Amino acid sequence: MLWTVPLLVAQVVDVGSVKQLFIDHRFFEMVEGVTLTVNPARATGEKLVLPDAPWERDAKLGSYCTVVDEGGKVRLWYGVMAGVPEPGKNPPFMGVGYAESTDGIHFRKPRLGLVEWNGSKDNNLVMPHDPKLLTVGGGSVWRDDNPSCPPERRYKSWCKVYPKPGSGLRGPHRVWYSADGLKWFLDERRVTGLRAADTQPSWFWDPRAKRYVGYSREWVREKAGFGARMASYNESDDLINWDSMTMAIEPDERDMAAMPPLFINPARMQVKGEDILPLRGERKEGDRVGDDQVLTPTSPIDFYGPGVFPYQGVYVALIPVFYHWSGSGLHASPSTSDIQLAVSRDGRHFSRPGGRAPFIRTGTAGSFDSKWIYPILRPVERNGELSIYYFGTNHNHASKVDPAAEKEEAAVTRATLRLDGFVSADAAYEGGWFLTPAMRFTGSRLELNIDTGAGGWARIELLDETGKPMPGYTIDAADELNINSTRAVASWEGKSDLSALSGKPIRMRVKMRAAKLYAFQFR
Repeated sequence: MLWTVPLLVAQVVDVGSVKQLFIDHRFFEMVEGVTLTVNPARATGEKLVLPDAPWERDAKLGSYCTVVDEGGKVRLWYGVMAGVPEPGKNPPFMGVGYAESTDGIHFRKPRLGLVEWNGSKDNNLVMPHDPKLLTVGGGSVWRDDNPSCPPERRYKSWCKVYPKPGSGLRGPHRVWYSADGLKWFLDERRVTGLRAADTQPSWFWDPRAKRYVGYSREWVREKAGFGARMASYNESDDLINWDSMTMAIEPDERDMAAMPPLFINPARMQVKGEDILPLRGERKEGDRVGDDQVLTPTSPIDFYGPGVFPYQGVYVALIPVFYHWSGSGLHASPSTSDIQLAVSRDGRHFSRPGGRAPFIRTGTAGSFDSKWIYPILRPVERNGELSIYYFGTNHNHASKVDPAAEKEEAAVTRATLRLDGFVSADAAYEGGWFLTPAMRFTGSRLELNIDTGAGGWARIELLDETGKPMPGYTIDAADELNINSTRAVASWEGKSDLSALSGKPIRMRVKMRAAKLYAFQFR
């Protein structure tokens, strides 16, 4: 059989006691009848947070929100907009509200008394500190895990600042800091070093880089005028001065395949804010601009935000994908958004598995999330399940309400996913197997996140570095797993202790039938 053929000794993969996910083919040195499968998250349809507090009577929810799971409490910072905007301008008020939950489903909005709005501080607003001086938007909040971070700056928010006349402030990107995530202070330094920066960056302290890693949404334009939104990778020592920029997530030729004919002369384009438009007074018959002023020659899709976060030793991106090609009739310029999955092992190079199908889809026609959904950083784990929160509304990017809807709606909602369930190694009904490269682990037993269903099974064989089955751990000695568990323990004739093999190079052969394997971990 193939797996008994002596193998060349290659570099040993050190997996230690860290959970290993099947986001790519890293653990497939040989494979037959097993494929990688993306498992879309399941929308619950719940309206978890609405603008329903007394002080939110004239407010709307914004797309840009962040969630932190801390001490058994789910903490949510969500965008709030209010007032009637002047043509081409932002609403008079843009800020951040705060809500919290113990179960991740029922959220309360505490009366914090921090920000005066409409003549009162009886609200749950946390930013900006003075709406008369500025508004804020497109930001992200996170707890700083840098071991050297001072306690008074434990929480940080990297966001866009829109100063008002007389404020003495300058935008656009600033960092706010807080000891508790509620009372915020504006860092007077401007964020620098980015080639470009746009809405809702994602950032975190990365122990591997020993620096902050930040992903910024960018408008990128070629000399010919072709443009698209994409995401860059950047590093920093202080969240203020950034360097090491490289493009990380961008549309490619597969995305361009849906490109319609171009109608605008690139010589007549200029940059205006976040959009690229023909120069005023120079439009002529035949030029086409979307209803929400998105130029068409661009990619038929934009990546509207980075959506990157670390997860179990890898990097996951939930990308909000903005669709705006020019169609015809009822389906002209859809101006809609859903969420795709991207994955990476180094944080710089991402792939989009699963044929680029939506990881989270918009809701059915007429529902509150039928036209635009936007992911909320990051997933929250409860009872072996991930809750992926997201903003959903039934109006599109051009603010047109779904004609099937009774009224305009927006809410924070969620989708659920099995723990580690982004991608799985799936065995065919007829059976399959794969052999890993040589690995070195620490621990005394092997646990698997696996679902065999009722009629499937799995067996684990351990081999030495050259591919020779190890006595006592052969496929014949392996106990059959027929189970759906996030921590199923592998055993051989009833024994699971692997401490004698800890630190030694081994290979693993997994033989399965009609089963899904999400992750493995030596403990």
